[in-house]
Amino acid sequence: MCADIPLLLFAKAPVAGKVKTRLTSHCSAQQAADIAKILMQASIEKALQAWPGQVYLSVWLDSEHPFFAQMLARYPIKMSQQCDGDLGEKMRNALASFGYPAAVMGCDAPQVEGSNLENAYELLKEGQAVIGPADDGGYYLLGLTNDADSLFSDMPWGTDQVLQKTLNAAAASELSLHQLEALNDVDEWSDLLSVAKSQPELLAYLEKHKLN
Repeated sequence: MCADIPLLLFAKAPVAGKVKTRLTSHCSAQQAADIAKILMQASIEKALQAWPGQVYLSVWLDSEHPFFAQMLARYPIKMSQQCDGDLGEKMRNALASFGYPAAVMGCDAPQVEGSNLENAYELLKEGQAVIGPADDGGYYLLGLTNDADSLFSDMPWGTDQVLQKTLNAAAASELSLHQLEALNDVDEWSDLLSVAKSQPELLAYLEKHKLN
């Protein structure tokens, strides 16, 4: 197994009206974009602290967005471009383009424990595929040691069925997926308030704008 297993952080450019749109029931589109920036930066910092291999930003929407340039200048990360297609095709392509083993993780779960990321890395190094369940029925991390196209096809992305259907597809393909600790990623406002308790910069932003 490769000693330097990449972690690809899936990041959407923080463009108002294009990111974290479900949060706009409680804040403006620009505030949702600001929150996305805070979550992405915190996710980058957590990944760099805990992931032993190279960390990449796998970006979409606007690869030349100033925020991405700031992150590349500030942190020892590299950037790659997501392909066109649905989320499944984006993840499949990203993993395959780097080769295996490799992992993808969303940029909206900065509260993930460092030990959880270290565990994922070690399991991949030992040849074990991993998945990080999210409380909403999706997943926040997926690490594979070989191609597994069935995990990305005909999935109801954005629904509470994704995790179970992914586990079913893995079982049908005789692929063992080690489940990491489950956590709550940020999709809805209640998720945001829960995560903010452990994220001082996010909490400060919410308090400053009277959003808490």
